[in-house]
Amino acid sequence: MITLKEIAGIANVSTSTASRALNNDPRISPEQRLRIQRIADEQNYTKHKARRMEGKKDSLWEDVGIIVPEINSGYYSNLVHIASDHFARQHYSVLLRLSGFDKDTLIRHILGFEKTDIRCLLIVADDAEQITEEVYQALHRTRIPAMFITTQYNPHMDYDSIYVDETRGIRTGVEYLASRGYTRIGFIGEEMTRGRLLAFRQVMREIGNPIIEEFIRISPSRAEEGGYDCMKQLLLMPKRPDAIFASYDQMAVGALKAIDEEGLKVPDDIAIMGFDNIIMSGYIHRGLTTIENPLEDMISIAVRVLMSRMKNGDAVPQQIALKPDLVIRGTT
Repeated sequence: MITLKEIAGIANVSTSTASRALNNDPRISPEQRLRIQRIADEQNYTKHKARRMEGKKDSLWEDVGIIVPEINSGYYSNLVHIASDHFARQHYSVLLRLSGFDKDTLIRHILGFEKTDIRCLLIVADDAEQITEEVYQALHRTRIPAMFITTQYNPHMDYDSIYVDETRGIRTGVEYLASRGYTRIGFIGEEMTRGRLLAFRQVMREIGNPIIEEFIRISPSRAEEGGYDCMKQLLLMPKRPDAIFASYDQMAVGALKAIDEEGLKVPDDIAIMGFDNIIMSGYIHRGLTTIENPLEDMISIAVRVLMSRMKNGDAVPQQIALKPDLVIRGTT
């Protein structure tokens, strides 16, 4: 039984090029696809039999790429887990890359996927500044069908994208805190969450709540450590905030530890709200009040759009907005 590698040798192309041609990948010219398919037919190459010989689990399984900033946080690790499940239902395995919140690393991974057989690419880029013309150029060069998960509408987006309306979510959270009688609302975040801070400021102005600059803390550290450090600083103030909006749940977890160490009670002395509704949020303290990022819906839609994009590469790109929901628990 002839293998894909042998077909590639006869055609004088790489194995990945031969694979793409036999899968009708648009990155391969029609002439090249026809030539390689003709060689495969002449050699009686049967893809499903050859794949079994080459150790593939299933004749229908192919690869997709996912690029996320990191997997240390509960949000991103859960996103990758859910995406892997959804792609697996369509008989796709995931090749994962981490961008480290760095545009150049993101571009390097996009171009690196050109050497693989991935059928499509899902890119998570929370920072809109990472999605530059250079990123688009890299994607155009690879010709891989791609979709972005991001945090806001982008009028210049050249690709399909889906985002959660974070400003709407923060408005829901701040309005809820105000309705509970909290008037001195602070914000804790880190460098990668300045977009949420901008939304927090916007919402506070729109609903007429005073923005107290001393109650806003941006930490050089991330996750629980950053939340802990920010909260420690706020607790040293003679007049503390009565509620804190944490830029994401893991920062809220760190803040809760700092409050507990001071012997204060949540929510009696100070209320805490997070964002994302990661799994641990339902288990800490009496449960963390938070804004839910609808990951299941987001991934389900993203996978469906990518499957359609692979079939119809000329369709007009779409931007899909999802509504985040308030999850009320014991910290408010």
